[in-house]
Amino acid sequence: MRWRLLIAVLLIALSAPAAQAETRAILIGVSRYESPAIPDLMGPANDLAAMEGLARSMQASDVVSLRDGAVSRSSVETALHDMGLRAQPGDWLLFYFSGHGAQALAQNPSDEDGEFDQFVPLPGFDPGAQDPETFIIDKDFYAWMKRYLPPDVAILMVVDSCHSGTMHRAIDPRSYAFTPRIAFRPGDARAITLTARPGPRLGALRSDTGEAQAVAIRRDDLPNLVYIGASRDDQLALETELPQEGAPHRGVLTYALEQAFSLPGANEASPIADLDGDGQVSVVEAGSYLNSQVRMLTAQRQESTLFYPQGWAERPLFSALPAPRLAFDLPAPNVIIAGQPDDMATAAGATSWRMAQSSNDADFLWVLSTGEVLRRSGDIVATGIGSTLAFAGVMDKWQTVISLRPLVSELAMRLTVHPLGSDELYPEGTPISMRLERTRRGGAALHATVFNLASDGTVQLIYPLDADGAGLIDAATRQSMLDTVVVPPFGVDHVIALATPEAPEALRAALRNADGQRASAGLAGIIRTELKRARGRGSLSIAELYTAP
Repeated sequence: MRWRLLIAVLLIALSAPAAQAETRAILIGVSRYESPAIPDLMGPANDLAAMEGLARSMQASDVVSLRDGAVSRSSVETALHDMGLRAQPGDWLLFYFSGHGAQALAQNPSDEDGEFDQFVPLPGFDPGAQDPETFIIDKDFYAWMKRYLPPDVAILMVVDSCHSGTMHRAIDPRSYAFTPRIAFRPGDARAITLTARPGPRLGALRSDTGEAQAVAIRRDDLPNLVYIGASRDDQLALETELPQEGAPHRGVLTYALEQAFSLPGANEASPIADLDGDGQVSVVEAGSYLNSQVRMLTAQRQESTLFYPQGWAERPLFSALPAPRLAFDLPAPNVIIAGQPDDMATAAGATSWRMAQSSNDADFLWVLSTGEVLRRSGDIVATGIGSTLAFAGVMDKWQTVISLRPLVSELAMRLTVHPLGSDELYPEGTPISMRLERTRRGGAALHATVFNLASDGTVQLIYPLDADGAGLIDAATRQSMLDTVVVPPFGVDHVIALATPEAPEALRAALRNADGQRASAGLAGIIRTELKRARGRGSLSIAELYTAP
């Protein structure tokens, strides 16, 4: 009888369902710093709440959140160690950090790592009286992941902080609302030398990592790590209030990440970061979507970075995707009018903007005495605006751009500005070239439609014109769309390119009717319909062009 009992037990074991892969999360946010040398941040608390909600929407039940005073070197290391004990093969781990970043003189300079170490200061960090518990070098994160996490657990590491950077364009102090997430100015790093930090406190998960700490572990030493950083090394990572997009003070990368997995995509059932509409969000789709969103949300001052192991470009992110829960509808922008006459306030009620209660709530500032319109990014976006009707045209244009921003998809195509790029200021008379670049080789020919929304809101059809026929672009890597020079009016132009498998006749007809007029209202809805009809095979790119006398 024993053999029958043994067979029964084996049959039950074999018929039991295999453990399902899960998404797990370790989420860290630091807003408050004890040292007067490090300014507090407003965004990380909101970031952490948003990431907790996102992780739960992905059916994650194992979520560890560390905030402010609970964040130390030991608590982070322990969280990674304990997560490694619980994680199962095939799981995804979202490891997220929101807070300040910093640089210090490298303890062991090398050609590969340079003369600086990148680190995150924790709440108690004091550059003059250092405690190793109050800072973590980037290599510590990677070493702990290698030591404590199983190699068959995939890791998505998202860091919404900056290590160094510069601003490319001057910022007008009359209207600027971004806060950089850098603890010390880049030059100050030359005066900071970090004290020695301890080795690993906990036992390695695998025996082959016993000597791992003898060599500094680098990001590319981890064959299971996808890394998304908030900015390039020459840029600052920024946080800001996003009232127009319906969000409180947030890190820009985190806000874009939440939208990537919370807005509906081409098939309406999966998130908008599912750029090809196949029901999954691949590593490269997420990276491409975040890069375009961060650029647009920061007026081209910040560009996210992506690192992933060889062969992982098309690997799906996460074990389960959330159902989209956000809507595209956005409120009208808030405006402050400087030098406003009494009758201007009543005139605004019938236009495409709302009067802001204070300058802190304003998305745009209209200076009547100079005719300038400034955006909260600190840029002069239009000049020569002297009437309510003209200002309404500017606001219609920006509402169109803001409505299109979440739909930007540059996985197959990107519109680029030459020779300086989109993040520089082009003076009057400077030659400009617009190029449509296929970011993926091959594929069928596409119907391209390109138009400009000038700084004053005027619609200008660029392609196809009569001589261009059906406006087909082949699989060529690069195709010139426009060659011109900077002329008035100055401010910010937006060149918008749509590529679809079928000719977008409704959009082209609307553009022909609007050409040369301030008549951008309604274009966003038509483009959204065309992208929906393309079902993941369309592409939308927006290039911003900043000009000045």
